[in-house]
Order: sequence, then structure tokens, then C-alpha cells
Amino acid sequence: MAKRNADRLVVHAAELATCSGPREGLTGEALARLHVVRDGAVAIGGGRILAVGTTERIRDEFDAPRTLDARGRLVTPAFADPHSHLLYGGTRHEEYEAKVTGRTNVRLAGGIRYTMSKTREASDEALTAQAMADLDIMLAHGTTLLEAKTGYGLEREQELWLLCLIAVLKHMVEVVPIFLLLHVFPEEYKGRRRAYLYMALAALSEAAKLARYCDVTCDPIGFTYDECLEVGEAARALNMRIRVHADQMGEARGAALAARLRASGADHLDYATDDGLAAMAKAGTVATLLPGVTLHLMELEEKPFVKDLAKRAIAAGCVVALSTDYNPGSCPTQSMQMVMQLAARLFRIGYAEIWHMCTLNAARALDCAHERGSLEPGKRADLVVWSVPAHGMVINRFGVNLVEAVIANGNIVHSSKEKEET
Repeated sequence: MAKRNADRLVVHAAELATCSGPREGLTGEALARLHVVRDGAVAIGGGRILAVGTTERIRDEFDAPRTLDARGRLVTPAFADPHSHLLYGGTRHEEYEAKVTGRTNVRLAGGIRYTMSKTREASDEALTAQAMADLDIMLAHGTTLLEAKTGYGLEREQELWLLCLIAVLKHMVEVVPIFLLLHVFPEEYKGRRRAYLYMALAALSEAAKLARYCDVTCDPIGFTYDECLEVGEAARALNMRIRVHADQMGEARGAALAARLRASGADHLDYATDDGLAAMAKAGTVATLLPGVTLHLMELEEKPFVKDLAKRAIAAGCVVALSTDYNPGSCPTQSMQMVMQLAARLFRIGYAEIWHMCTLNAARALDCAHERGSLEPGKRADLVVWSVPAHGMVINRFGVNLVEAVIANGNIVHSSKEKEET
């Protein structure tokens, strides 16, 4: 039988963790079953995965001009990161030192409104250059799909300006633009809450031309259930999909709102009730958890119940994902590896569950699981070759980048060292 042609083969993986599953995402006990092929291989053609199997089988079926030998290495899908605030101005490292040391006598500007002021001051060139540098770091750590929100303009023109900058970013990490005008309430609208909502509603028609999603913050420090529902329903009428910052600082019916709006994802969820999580599961809304925020803000001291959040969401039947929530204040990390490592240590969940939450389920949070998040025929060929042989080692180790090479759309787009192809 004549062999089929491929563009590239990746062969002899010590472990090939496919993270395969239904496009609806994995739930319950299925999360703990990771499909691993020993001496695994992938055939790639036209930027897509043609076949996955043992090296013997793939070599018997395919010829290719390029072969990457992954002997002694782990091969997995690349990460999807479904929550970030990529474009921002300024830094908040001084504010953080005051927080961790408890030096309350140090008066420093901080918080989202401080980042808003610095973002408004920044030039297009500065914001774009910083975003591209951050995307380089994310790619080097294994991410090829990223959600990026606005939210640091907090005014119609500034938010649309940020959305335009996000929408035109060109990088090997695909960036999904998200419109987040309902982030926090800006000081200049004090006493004019309804006027701010009218402004947000008026901005949606322009935002819908640039963003797939509208995000709202249903939280005690953000907006009420009714306010978020009004904006969410208006966005849906414009064929925008919905995302929700939900119940981070207190129970605000954010999980229930996400379920009612059939949001693609609801994120944070620290104070979400069991009923809220169950409603999300029924609605098909992904629960995206952010262990980096829990660590960076030292929240286990004030929110000890958060350590059970992942297990509660799984028990409720939710599709659960993990994300960085990369931003300058509550989680300044670009690394999904760090997120995996923190999820094990803070949430006490297993390796297989974590891998699925960062790949297939994370892609599902961005409605992309039909073509991203797992190594299956027909999906986009986004792979990571790791410098370790076993999937558990990526989570067990911490503090170093274990990525050796990243393949995006079938092409090697990052390599930590020269690795010859034959």
C-alpha cells in the first residue's frame, strides 16, 4: 500500500498525551483519564493533524520531508489560555510590596483604576510592543491561543481603542479579542451609574465588529446582576458571545447570571454557590479557575474555602478550565505552566485533570475545542515538545520553563535549542 504524504512527522515521543475528548469538554471522572501513547507520533499536513499513534504505525502510513525526533520527550497539545488582560500601561510592583509587607504607612496609587490611568497615558506603540513581548513569553511557555480583554479604558472611546489594538495584533499566538467595558466603575462617573450603563450599551454595536465576546463583571466590586444582565442581553442581540467575571470578591449571583446568559465561560467564581455551579453545568458554561490570583493575592489566608473550588465545580458537573488571568495587578504571570503547578498545590487536583483543564477544556472556554486543545486528526497542529519524558513531571517541577519546542499551525515557531530535523 502506498504511503500518504505529510509535511512533518513528530516521532518517538516517550509519552504522547493527546488530551482527547468531546468538543463539549471533559467533565467528572473523564477528567482523570488521560490518553497517553508510548513511543507516540503525529503526522502533520497543511497545518492540521493527519494522524496520531505509535511511531511504528505512523511511519508505516506516512512519508514526510521533515521528521522531528522527540525521543525521550513528552509531546502534548499547546495550551489555550482563556482569560487575560493583555494590553495595559504601567506596573504595580510597588503596590504589591506594600501589600505583602503590610506597610500600610506607604501610600501608593494602585488597583484597576491606577492601571486605567497608566493605560490611557500610554501610546499605541508602547502598548503594542509590550503585548508582543508578552506574547513571545507565552509562546515560549507553550501557549498558542489566548483570550485578551479590554477593561483598562473604562470609557467608550478608550475601550474601543484598546479593542482595535488587540484585534490587529499579529503573532504566532492567536489572540481572541474580548470587550470588557463593565470591569469596575470609574471615578469620573461617580453618582452617574445609569449614565455609565447607557454608554456601555451604546458602545456595543461598534465593539461587535471587532470582538467575538462581551465580558461583564458581576461582583460586589463590579456591577450588579441586573446591570450585567442588561448589557449581556444587548450584546447577545448583536450576536456576541458572553463571558462573565463572576463572584470573585463576594457572592453576587454571577454564576447564576452566566448560566442565564448561557455564557461561554465564567471566571474566578471564588464565592459561587453550589446551585450557581450546577446551573452553569446545565447551561454549558465553562468554569474557569485562576490559581495564580489565589497565590499572588495570598487569598488562601482570607478565602480558605477556595482550595475546594475545583473539586466543587467538578462535582457540580461543570466543564472546568484553568487560566493565567495575566494582568499587572492580581496575576502578573504569562505562564500556563505556572498555573498547572499552582492548581496541583492549591486545589489538590491530579495531573490528568490539570492537563485537560489547560488544553481541551480551556479551548472549549473559547468555543474552539472543535479545532484546538487536543491531538486528534483534523485539528490544528499546535503541539509542544517538552524537555521531560512524562506529563506529570511538568506539574511536579516548578520555577523553570520545560518547553523545548512549540509547533503552531504545523510549523516550528519556537525552540529552546537547536533540534535537528531529518
